[in-house]
Amino acid sequence: MNNLNIAYAALLHDIGKFYQRTTKISLLNSQEIASTPIHANGYHTHIHSGYTAKFFHDYLHLNDQLEKASSGHHINEVDEFDSIIRDADRIASKIDRNDENFDFEENHKKTRYQYITSRLSSIMGNIDFGQTIYDSKFKLTSIDQCMNPCRNNIEQNTIESIEEYKKLFTQFIEEIKFDNLLIGKPTPYKYHRMYSLLYKYTTLIPSSTYETNNQTVSLFDHLKLTTAIASCLSQNNCNNFYMLEFDVSGIQSFIYKITEGSKTKTNIAKSLRGRSAFVTLITNAITYTILDKFKLTQANIIFNTGGGALLLLPYLDDTEKIIHNTFNTITKELYKRFNTSLSVVYAIEKVDKFELSNFKTEKALALKTKLEEYKLKKFYPLINNDFCVEHLEDKEICELCGQNYVKKDHKCQNCLDILNISDYYTKHDKFTILYSNLDYNNCLMDLGFIKIYFFEKIPHELINKNDFYYIDAVNHFEAGNVKLLANLVPKENNTILNFENITKTLDKSYGDEKLGVLKMDVDNLGAIFAFGLKQGKNNDVTLQRSLSKYLTLSRFIELFFGYKLKQICLDLSKKLQNKNENIFYINYAGGDDLVILGPIYGILQLANKIHIEFKEFVQNPNITLSAGIHIQNPKKPIRFGIKMADNALEASKSYVKDNRSKNAITIMNSTFSFEELPNILNKIETYRGYLNDKTNPLSRTGFYNIMSHMDNKTLDEYYSTIPIIQYSLYRQIDNSHETLRKKILQDLTTLKTDEEINKQVTIMKLVILFTREVN
Repeated sequence: MNNLNIAYAALLHDIGKFYQRTTKISLLNSQEIASTPIHANGYHTHIHSGYTAKFFHDYLHLNDQLEKASSGHHINEVDEFDSIIRDADRIASKIDRNDENFDFEENHKKTRYQYITSRLSSIMGNIDFGQTIYDSKFKLTSIDQCMNPCRNNIEQNTIESIEEYKKLFTQFIEEIKFDNLLIGKPTPYKYHRMYSLLYKYTTLIPSSTYETNNQTVSLFDHLKLTTAIASCLSQNNCNNFYMLEFDVSGIQSFIYKITEGSKTKTNIAKSLRGRSAFVTLITNAITYTILDKFKLTQANIIFNTGGGALLLLPYLDDTEKIIHNTFNTITKELYKRFNTSLSVVYAIEKVDKFELSNFKTEKALALKTKLEEYKLKKFYPLINNDFCVEHLEDKEICELCGQNYVKKDHKCQNCLDILNISDYYTKHDKFTILYSNLDYNNCLMDLGFIKIYFFEKIPHELINKNDFYYIDAVNHFEAGNVKLLANLVPKENNTILNFENITKTLDKSYGDEKLGVLKMDVDNLGAIFAFGLKQGKNNDVTLQRSLSKYLTLSRFIELFFGYKLKQICLDLSKKLQNKNENIFYINYAGGDDLVILGPIYGILQLANKIHIEFKEFVQNPNITLSAGIHIQNPKKPIRFGIKMADNALEASKSYVKDNRSKNAITIMNSTFSFEELPNILNKIETYRGYLNDKTNPLSRTGFYNIMSHMDNKTLDEYYSTIPIIQYSLYRQIDNSHETLRKKILQDLTTLKTDEEINKQVTIMKLVILFTREVN
C-alpha cells in the first residue's frame, strides 16, 4: 500500500464515530453493525469500526484493502498494512486521552448514550493560571457556522443530539455526493478534498466521549494526528520519530523595509499587506518542500505560525541527511532572492512514542535551544571558496525597498511579486494556492526549491493528477489545507484607499483625521502552551501538554485572528458609518497577533470590541489580550507608526494592577486595564455629547484649557489647580446648566492618585481629538 493510500485510510479510520452518532443504537445490542466482516477470519470489535466500513461501502464505493485497513484498526490479528493504522491509532489515542487505566465497560454502564449527547469542550477552558475556569462547549455544527462556545451548556437529550448529528452528517454527505469526485480509490485531489471536508465538519465534534464529559480533542484532530503517525510508520514501523522545527528569521525588518516618499506613496499600503502575505507564503513553501521530501501530507504539520512550523517526520537512517541537504538548498535559494534579509534555521529532535504521547517539555525546549544556536550560523551553507558579496555600484536600486536591483518599473523582482500578491489577495476573497514543482501556467513565484501558483478554482488537470502536490484553500473548504484569513482592506471603486483617505472614511463629527495604528497579541502565549494546559485529577494538578491539545489550542486561537476578526471589523465599520463599507486596513492578522490601521476613533472602538469578542470566545480569564495604539498624521512613514504601536504594546505587557498583569491597552502614553476601557469609552462619549451639543455652553476651547491645567501634574500640583478648574467651569457654565456643571466638577475635582489624574487627562485629550469645534 503506497503512502497516499495509508494517509487516506488513516484519515478516515474513525469516520464511523461521526456516522454512529446519527442513530440511537445500543452499545450492547448492535450485532448487525458489529458483525460486519472485515476479512475472512475477523469481525469488527467496535461498533464505530463497522460504521467506518459502512461509510466506505455506501459513499466511497470501496470494499477492498483500503477499507479493511481503515475500519480494522481495533483488530489484533492483522496484516502489515492494517497494523500501521492500528498502531498509529493506538499512539494517537494515548496522546488524546489522559487516563490510560480507563475502564470502558464500567463507564459504559453509567453513561449508556453519552457517546451521542456529549459535546466538545473548549480547549481554552483547560488553561489554568489561578483564575476561575468555566467549562464551555461548542454546538454540534460545522466550523463556519459556530465560533463561540457556550458557557455551562446543559447537555441535550439523546433525540435532540441525534437530530443535530444527522443534520451535520447529512451536510457532510451532500458535499461528498455533489461532484461525485470522491468515489473510488484515492488520488491527491481526493485526499485534499476529504481533508478539507473533515476539517469543516468534524472540528467541533468530540473524538471520543466515553471516558469523560470534558473532551477537548476534536474528531478532526484525532484523524489528523493518526494520519501523521501512520504516514511515518509506513516508512519505518518503529517506535521512534523526528520532530522538526524551523523559523524564518528577519520577518519584522523585511515587512517594514519600505522606502516611503512621493514616488512610492501609492504602493505603501499594498506593499505592507503584500509583504506580510509574502512571508507566510515562504513559510508554507518551506513546510511543503520538507513534507514532499518524505512523501508526507499536510497532516504532518503540527503547527504553522506563518513564520515557522513544527513537523512530525519518520525516523529513517537518512532523515537527518535529507533535512540537512534540503535546508542547504533552501538557504541558498533564499539568499539569491533576499540576500540576508530573510533566512531560515531549523532544529530536529528524536522522540520515541512515549515522548510523543507526553510531548515532554524538555523536548520542546531542546528544539528551541538548537534553533537559537543555529541562528548564529544560519549562513554557514553559503560560505565556500566562491562566496562573495556583490557590490551595488552603478546599478539602479529599487525605489520601493531601496535594497535590490531594479528589474522593471523601477522595482526589484521581490517588490513586483509582493505587489502582485497584494493585488490578488485584495481582489479575491476566496482562492487556492498550489505549491509544487510541476509545471503549470500562471506561476506567481518561483522560489527555486518550489513554485507557487494562485487559482480562483482548482484546475481540472489537478483533479486527475496522480503526482502529489500541496494546496491551501484560502477562505473556502473545496480542497486542501484550509486557511481562514482576515483578508480585509478599505476600497473605493475597487481601489485600495491610501492611508490619508482611510482617515476620511468617518464623518467629521468623529474629530481629527488622524491615523490609528493598533497592535494586539495574546498575553503569555508561550507560557500557555508550555505550562497552561493543566487538569485536576484526584486533587493533583497535572500538566496535560499533549500534541493533540497543542494542535487544537493553536487552531482555535488562529481561527479567532484569521476568521472571526474580519466580521468584527465589518460589523463595527457598518455601525460607525451606517453603511456597508469597511474602514479598517488589516495589515496582518494570524497566529496570535494583529496589526490594523484605520481612523483613530474607529481604532479605539475596535480595540475594545476585539477584547470583548475574544473574552467571549475563550471564556477563560486566564487567557487575555494586550494592545498598543499609536496616533499619527497619515502622511508620516507608517513603519515608524507600527514601531510606536509596538512600544505601546510593550508598555501594556508591563502593566500590573491588583496583582493582575497585562490584559491592558496603552494609548497616548497612558496604560489602563481592558476591563476599564468600556467605562472610559462611555465617559469619552458623554463629553463628546456635551461638546457636540450646540445648546450646551461648554466649548471645546474651554475644555482644552481645563485639560491643559491638569496635564503633567502630580497629585499635589493638581490640588493647586482645582480652584482654577472650578473658576473656569463657573465662567463657562452658568446656573441655568448647574446639573451639567456639577457632573463635570465631580469628574475633574475628585481625583485621588497620579494614575487617576493621568487617566482623566488622557480621556480629555481623546475627547478633543474626537470632536470638532461647534460652539
